[in-house]
Amino acid sequence: MTECERIRADAPGIAALRPDDPERVRASLHASACEGCARALREAGRLQSLVAAWEPAPLPAGALERASREIHAQLRREARRRLFGSIAAVCASVIVFVGFARVRSPYPADWAIAGALWALAVVLAATASRRPLLVTGLAVGSALAAAVISRAHGPLSASLGLECLATEVASAAAVVGAGWLALRGGTSSPSRAAIAAAGASGALAGDAALQITCAAHTAVPHVLAFHVGGIVLVAGMAMVLWRAPRRATA
Repeated sequence: MTECERIRADAPGIAALRPDDPERVRASLHASACEGCARALREAGRLQSLVAAWEPAPLPAGALERASREIHAQLRREARRRLFGSIAAVCASVIVFVGFARVRSPYPADWAIAGALWALAVVLAATASRRPLLVTGLAVGSALAAAVISRAHGPLSASLGLECLATEVASAAAVVGAGWLALRGGTSSPSRAAIAAAGASGALAGDAALQITCAAHTAVPHVLAFHVGGIVLVAGMAMVLWRAPRRATA
């Protein structure tokens, strides 16, 4: 690159330098004997003057405060939609799986445990986005506690276990899908941990239904492998498969 080509290409930057800057002094000396470079430096200087003289119009009084309030209001609306959607999905999941089950437990203790798990699933679904790690841990822990309460031995029942696993995965998908639909087109997007927690709370709702509908729900090996394992599997799948929209990351 020749000296002329360099000066003409860098003219805007050179014009922005201090008058005593060595680079600008060198360019001015060259321009004193080169009309093309002198013209480029003059045009760049006029542009710098225009930029320096430009002043943006001041924002109206309270504009930033109003914008901040609107943003917070939008986020609160999205949080409420996600909350109601997740709770509705948890309740609908338990009602559907229990309502359409071919067999239901006749024992009040099973219904009591199912009710406790259902109530906990509602609470966890409502707090999944705020305390995702705690919610996931409580979902797994409560399912494990329900298995310990049974204290009965029995086979794994692999074929039945796959049905139980499918129930928990479907329930988790309903809760995650409800949360996604509530936020679709909004300004926020849940993190992977929040999606995993929502899935775990949904799987716990499925576990609540299985306390009444699963014929092997008193067999500890079966419950550990498929009921508790289903919650762990759902949380892990959500962490791996979920991809937050790029706009949220930006």
